[in-house]
Amino acid sequence: MEIFKISAIGIITVFCALAVRENRPDMALLVSMTGGALILAFALNRFFDVFVFFNSLISAVGVDGAVVKNIVKIIGIGYVAEFSSAVAEESGLKSLAEKIVLGGKVIILVLSFPMIETLIKIIMSLLS
Repeated sequence: MEIFKISAIGIITVFCALAVRENRPDMALLVSMTGGALILAFALNRFFDVFVFFNSLISAVGVDGAVVKNIVKIIGIGYVAEFSSAVAEESGLKSLAEKIVLGGKVIILVLSFPMIETLIKIIMSLLS
C-alpha cells in the first residue's frame, strides 16, 4: 500500500532533517523539500484514478463536464496551496505561508462563482 511508502518517506525525511539541522540548517531545508517532493510524486501518481472516477461520473450521471472540471481544479488548488504554505512555514516564513493560503482561497472563491450562480438559478426556478 502506498500510504506506507509515503509515511516511510515522511518519517525518514524528518529524521534526516533533524540530524542535519544542527550543523547545516540550509541542508535540512533541502532535505525536507526533497522528501516533500517525493511524497508529492507518489500522491500525483494516484490522481489518474481521480480523473477516471470523475469521467465515469460525468458519463453515468450526465453532469456537465465543466462543473466537474471546476471541482477538480478547486480541489487541486487547495492541495497546492496547502503544500506550498507548509513549505513556506517550515522555512520560517509564516506570514508568506498565510498569504499563500489567502491567495488559494481567493482563487477557489472565484472559481466557485459559476457553480454558485447555477445553484441560485436552480433555487429560483424551484421557488417560481
